[in-house]
Amino acid sequence: MQNHLKRLMTSLVALLLLAGFVQVNAQDAPQVLILPVDGAQFLPGALFDLRIEVHADALPDDFAVTVNGEDASTFFGSEGETTGWTAEESLIGTAAQAVTWRALEAPAPGDYAVEVTAGGETHSVTWTVREPSAGGAKNVILFIADGGSVAINTATRLISRGMVEGRYNDRLSFENWEELGLVSTSGLDSIITDSANSASAYNTGHKSAVNATGIYPDTSANAFDDPEVETLAAMLKRVRGMSIGIVTTAEYVDATPAAVWAHSRQRNGTTRSDYALQIIGEGVIADQVPELMPEVILGGGASYLLPQSTEGSGRGDDVDVAALYEAAGYTLVENATQLDEAVAESVPMLAGFFHTGNMDVWLDRNVYTENLGNFTDQPGLVDMTLAALNVLGQNENGFYLEVEAASVDKALHPMDFDRGIGDMIEMDRTIAATMEWLEANGMLEDTLLVFVPDHAHSFDVFGTVDVQAFNAAEDLNGKRDAIKTYADAGYPDYVDENGDYFPDSWVVDHTLAWGKVDNPTFTEDYQVSPVYRTPAIRDENGVYIDNPEDDPNGIPLGGNLSTGSSTSVHTLQDVPVWAQGPGSEHFGGSIENVEIFFGMANALGLNPAGE
Repeated sequence: MQNHLKRLMTSLVALLLLAGFVQVNAQDAPQVLILPVDGAQFLPGALFDLRIEVHADALPDDFAVTVNGEDASTFFGSEGETTGWTAEESLIGTAAQAVTWRALEAPAPGDYAVEVTAGGETHSVTWTVREPSAGGAKNVILFIADGGSVAINTATRLISRGMVEGRYNDRLSFENWEELGLVSTSGLDSIITDSANSASAYNTGHKSAVNATGIYPDTSANAFDDPEVETLAAMLKRVRGMSIGIVTTAEYVDATPAAVWAHSRQRNGTTRSDYALQIIGEGVIADQVPELMPEVILGGGASYLLPQSTEGSGRGDDVDVAALYEAAGYTLVENATQLDEAVAESVPMLAGFFHTGNMDVWLDRNVYTENLGNFTDQPGLVDMTLAALNVLGQNENGFYLEVEAASVDKALHPMDFDRGIGDMIEMDRTIAATMEWLEANGMLEDTLLVFVPDHAHSFDVFGTVDVQAFNAAEDLNGKRDAIKTYADAGYPDYVDENGDYFPDSWVVDHTLAWGKVDNPTFTEDYQVSPVYRTPAIRDENGVYIDNPEDDPNGIPLGGNLSTGSSTSVHTLQDVPVWAQGPGSEHFGGSIENVEIFFGMANALGLNPAGE
């Protein structure tokens, strides 16, 4: 992990050097890193940290920081704190001195030049504080299909709705919304993002680095000391008193849900234990992060509630998080039955954790139920979202709800496409049910709805497969000839006679031929797997090779990823965003991922400086 972080931060500093964020104009002048970076944008009154890194054993005598020509401490009305770290405590192997201003308020709209003098050189970045919008929405719901794409939507539409003579029988629930755009997903440190960085951009309006949420990445090895930026949910709580809801099929402390409240450069390992505490204002950086206390938290990840001495705990300490949540006012539930009971009682604060890890996917919860183990009473994404709406809808100040179909991504990584599509159909049904609930409760007209993936996979469909011919083939060429393209492809055989939008059977005579451009060495037979796929395993040398037990009937597909890669990865392609309701016009065209944040804030007319 440490080597990974070193590579990450080295690439970040290299990027900043190329982009002009760090300027080295004289041989003896120290490198300087200014965070937030050049081009950062804010809402007036939004909270953020300013950090100046000077890569030297001590601050130069001429060190100075100004904002539009005025001393920074005078401009912000507070003194910066000076800290530092040694080369051994650095991710890039150089000692640094840091001056940090915490919890600053973004000033009035306009451009602001931050200049740093160090060692005879001046370095600068320019920030923009944007004009707030008049708004028009009372509520915002952000639907995230983690790892989705245009191709995922298309395949979902085909399997869910069917096609006759080249025409789809219907569109997905969000495909008739008012606005459609394309979102670029890259981060500060890499062209390819992960879910933490991308979801953080959606929730803060700032780009960050792989594995980071709610921060700008510095070069210290401490994952909790990076300069922070306020999340949309925190702003809405602080200045509006709005309710906040988080619904996910992943662990609730996983990257995408945690981006609603969490701050750290490293999303994995013990950080998740701290994320569970940060949400109630506890943990390593409790003095820096105010409690969010969302009214609703629903998903998996129950292991992070349990002290490490308890069987099944995912924590590295003896904190009883469940007890802390109950003391904070949450009604805790652990299965679908208890969830229904809590909703019927109209509880004001609801936290449900329905699996120790990620929740099981739709296909296993509804078809291959023998895979569920002890978690046989899990609610679906529709159930959790409607439960959240019943709680959040009680607040006259409005609400912000993030809903994640996490296992679209988690299934696409091991190329378990049927499970990914199943969860995408579930997201479609969740959006449809949400719109029905909003309309029935008189809230549809003043709610902004946004549907967007956080990043893409390279998934696509290129034909169909004659399953009987594929399985009967006696050699590899026979199997390849069972894969049909163009006119020979025809149509798959998925049928939905009961009208629930899911195939009545996932075992059909003609399946879709689908795949990705990136993969480890594995085999593929284009048929639903009765268990979650594990396409590659390590050999005795630690190299990932084809798992002979995963798909022995399949076609061998050579790997094109590193030998240390067990699954496929994310890709660069832009992702589609659909929007409906007040402020939806912001989301049309080609936009950066940070604009998801500003579009939601504008729709609400959010102005933290003037509320």
